[in-house]
Order: sequence, then structure tokens, then C-alpha cells
Amino acid sequence: MRRTWRTVVVAAVALVAMPAAAAPATPVASVEPGVQRLLPRPVEAVATGRAPFALGEDSHIVARGAARQVGDYLGDLLRPATGYRLPVTARSPRRGDIVLDLGPGKAPAGHAAEGYRLVTDERSATISADTPAGLFLGVQTLRQLLPAWAESRTRVSAVWQAQAARISDYPRFAYRGVMLDVARSYLTVAEIKRYIDTAVLFKVNTLHLHLTDDQAWRIAVTPPRDNPSGLDYDALTRVGSLGGADIYANGNPLGTGPAIRGYYTQRDYAEVVAHAKARFVTVVPEIDGPGHTNAALASIPKLNPDGVAKPMNTTADVGYSTLDANSPVTYEFLRTVFSQIAALTPGPYLHIGGDEALVTGHDNYLTYLRRLLPEVARLGKLPMGWNEYAAVDLPPGAVIQFWRGSTLADVLKQVSRGAKVVMSPAGTTYIDQKYDPSSPIGLSWACRNACDFDRYYDWQPVRDGLTESDVIGVTAPLWSETVRGLAQAQWLSYPRLVSIAEVGWTPQADRNLPDFTARLSSLGSRLTIAGVNFRPSPAVPWTTDITAPTQHTRTLRGEVARFTAPSATTPLATLTYGDGTTADVPVTPTTPAGPLAAPGLWKVTTPDHRYPRPGTYKATLTITTPTGVATTHFTIHAHH
Repeated sequence: MRRTWRTVVVAAVALVAMPAAAAPATPVASVEPGVQRLLPRPVEAVATGRAPFALGEDSHIVARGAARQVGDYLGDLLRPATGYRLPVTARSPRRGDIVLDLGPGKAPAGHAAEGYRLVTDERSATISADTPAGLFLGVQTLRQLLPAWAESRTRVSAVWQAQAARISDYPRFAYRGVMLDVARSYLTVAEIKRYIDTAVLFKVNTLHLHLTDDQAWRIAVTPPRDNPSGLDYDALTRVGSLGGADIYANGNPLGTGPAIRGYYTQRDYAEVVAHAKARFVTVVPEIDGPGHTNAALASIPKLNPDGVAKPMNTTADVGYSTLDANSPVTYEFLRTVFSQIAALTPGPYLHIGGDEALVTGHDNYLTYLRRLLPEVARLGKLPMGWNEYAAVDLPPGAVIQFWRGSTLADVLKQVSRGAKVVMSPAGTTYIDQKYDPSSPIGLSWACRNACDFDRYYDWQPVRDGLTESDVIGVTAPLWSETVRGLAQAQWLSYPRLVSIAEVGWTPQADRNLPDFTARLSSLGSRLTIAGVNFRPSPAVPWTTDITAPTQHTRTLRGEVARFTAPSATTPLATLTYGDGTTADVPVTPTTPAGPLAAPGLWKVTTPDHRYPRPGTYKATLTITTPTGVATTHFTIHAHH
């Protein structure tokens, strides 16, 4: 199929030339959402030129049967900002309704699993799909056709319209993931859920949780009834959760402070899994081994050949630990751990790690994998591991996560036996790397100097002898040696995770860096309004979005508008009151910007301004930054 990317009308207050990705860009004024700004780029998207879809106070979300879950999700998204009731109903569609049309043959042919169609016009917004997952992905597209203010958690005065469009869309790869390393520094359940909620906007559908490492063990394991060796599984969290990556091996501090400690009960983990499932996200748990196991060895002495617990490690060092591949206790331990994790995880995969087992020894490494792989199969799961584990023959359907290597020879051998590949090449997917040498957090071993969104966008996941059918997807790992909490995780992720999301969704031939850079420009407003932190790259022409509600007063005073402007420089606001008076008015940030915090919303206030006589006045608000201007109008009904 020929992919279509066409727009009939682009409305904007001001437009500027698009810079090269590597060069500083100029912020532009407010730009209406439309198909030309969607992330990731759809397979086919046409602006039809018809009247837009308008969401109103009487709009309903029409969702029958299995579509109801998605309808409830959509209603929860849109009610806070719009203030509308938006009941989810099975009624016949009416003008102004959002319709979720679920049934066989609704998605683009050959793409039933996650494909969808979206049609917006003056009558309705209709998403059609074969599966609830397809409807959910279509909802993410509809979100981006609505004003960025739709992401607000409080009511906003806005015109809730979506460009008239016709979209037919489906993913390039079925596996589009992000990995959170919660071992080196902990994220709370609420933080993980919030991270998921943002990632799905860009059609990410897999969450890989790196639960254990040398520094810490983060998941509770219940002592089993059958415990021949008397292993103290409670110690995994009693002792193992107390670690974290605080310092480099030389003693210099990592990040902005000590790593965050904590662990997940099995109920906590189940809550994350359920939240992800409700958003059609598959959780892939990783219990790393035989290396990266110091926290387990420090927690349970009997896992060590000498029966002596290892000391906990608060450095970033790795590669020095190993489970004993020849000890029956090792496999008793692994059988208990993986049995419990598998029972809590409905997804098809168990990630067994396998990377950087530098002191295990080659023969012992192979022994370990050959003993563990049948256990994974016994649990009804498919194994997943870092590409080192391709050294052993893998069962059909096993997944190799490629992260580094000068050759794919072992990977290709296992692919020929039926294995599949998820691409995570460190230099173009590891979103824990510094953006540039000035970044306050992040590492720099995989990517140095220039590690912005463009580097993470401009690469090919199918390469070096792999075919399209060999690769099931891509994942962006966020290692947490320097991450301290959700806001920092978001700062390292955005906009780079969006780059990788588009690599996973959009056909290679349809991806274009200048076009992607242009589409990123409105992302800053959407993330700002949603309260999501990000790094406002100087290479993106970020837009400014303003909301200025109608006023009913003879004396205008206090807050009159809010706006977004991803710039640390305080903008200038000029207010023309509509009665022949113009003045510069105060601008204050609602949240402060900083080296690790993007600017939040700005607030515009006015001193008392008394209109000379009753009537209706049209005011004009102009926001000026050193490199851009945005303008909006609002109405004042000055009564007696």
C-alpha cells in the first residue's frame, strides 16, 4: 500500500522555517492539532477539508460490549479538561458523539491485532477496530487531534474540536517497549503507573521491568512450602532491597543524590501488571542471571559456594558476581522465583537476563542456561534474554534482546532455529545516556556528546542479515544509575522515547527526520499540560499554546490566561484590552524550570483594569519570547 500523508489546511498564527535537527530551532506560535502533527506518524492520514468534529456538553461516548473498557478510559481522559459528562453509552450515535466501533473486519486488512481506522468530521469521531487494543491505539491518535489542553487534569476553557480527517493505521512491529531499571534506583508503584500512562500516548505497548541486579532485589518472593534447602526468601527484600547505585567505583557520587530504596510486594507487582493490562501494555519481568546477582548472593548466604553472604554493593560496578551454575541450590532458588513471577505475569515472556556474566565461565554459563530454559518452558512462558544468551540453542519463539556486539552471528544462528529479536542497540536506544556533556544526569559510555532525539530516531532496526520477520520490535532501556524518581526518568525519556516509539510503529520508508522534528514541536505543550517532565531540546521549534477564557466583569483583574513555552527565559506578555488600552502585564511560572525540569505552565495576570462603559470587548494577548511570538484573542463582557 502506498502511504499517504496529506493535509488540506494548516492553521497557525505564525510559522517559521524548519531547522536542521542539530541546529537550534525557533519556537513558533500556537498551531492547531492535525494529522501533520501526529506521533508516531500513521501509515495513512488525510485531512479531508470538511468541517471539524466538535465535542460538546451533549456528546456521548458510544461503546458497546468489549469496547466499553476503552470508552471508560477515554471518558476518564477527557472529562477533567472539558468539564463534560461524556457518558459511555450503547445508544445509536448522534451528532457530536465519539463512536468506538468494534468488530471483525473493521481494522485495515491484515492488521486485526492492533490496526484501527479513525474518521473525524462534523458528525462524529469514529474509531473502528477488530480488537479493543486497536480501539485503544486509535484513542491515542484522537487525543492528539484534540487541543493539547485536553491533557489538563483541571477544567479548561477551550474549543474542543478535532480536524476532519481519515486515518488508516497499524504498527510496523508488534513489540514496542520501554525498560525501567528499578533495581539500581527504585520507582514507586504510582510512578510506574504514571510512566505507563504517558508512554501509551505514543503507542508503546510493552513494559520491561528490570527487577534485580547487583545493587538491589526489588520483588518479594514468598517462602514456598517445599523449601528443601531452607532458603530465606524474605531476606531478598529485607536485605536485598536496601541497596542502590549511589556512587561510582571511585567514590564519586552518582546522580543528584543517593539511589531510592524500596521493593514491591507481590500485590504491588500485580497492581502494576493490572494497570498495564488495562492500557494494553504487556509486562515483561526480568530476573537477571547468572551475573548481576550480587543482591541475591548478599541476601541468601546458601546461594554462595562457601555459604557466606556477599556484602551489598552501592556502586555502579557490575560483572563481578555469579550464581553457582553447578549447585542444585541455585536451581531450587530459580524455580521458586520464576514460578511465583510467572504466576503473577499474564504476558508470554520471562526475561532471564544473561548479560555480562564475566566471572561465570563459558562452560558454566552454558550449563546455567541449559538448566534454566526448561524451567521457563515448564511455566508456559517463552524465554527472553540479552543477546549473550544466544550462545546456547534456544527454543523456537525465544526472544533475543540485542544490545551490543560486533557481530550478530550467534543471533542469526538462533533466528534460523526460530528465535525472534527485539532491537535495543545501546548507542541508539539507551535513553539513560546524557543528552550532551552538560546533562546533570545520565551516563555516557554508549553515546557521547550528541545524544538527542535525532540520534535515537535515525537508525534501522532490521540490519546485518536480519529480515523484517525476524525482528518483533524495539525497546528503549532506561537504566537508573543516575535516576532519582519519576521526574528525572521523564526528563531522560522525552523526547527520545517518542523517537524510538516511531521507529517501532512507522514503516522505515515513511520515516523522515526533518518531518519528525516538525511534528515534535507541539509535543512540549502536550507534555507540559499533562504535568510530564521533559528536556526541551534546542533543536525543536516548540509551539506556544495559550488558553484565555471569556471574562464576565467590568473590572478585569488577576489571572487572564495560561500558556506553554518550553523556554527557561521569562516571556513577555502584552495585553490589548480592547478599549484602546495596551500594557505589558506580569508573567509568572506555575512551576519553576531548572536544569532537570522543563518549564511548566506560565500564568498571565493583569492589574485592575476598569472598562469605561458596559459592553463587549475583544482583547488580544501577545506572548513574546526572544525568538517567537504567539497571539490569541478573548472576549470580555463588561456588565454594570
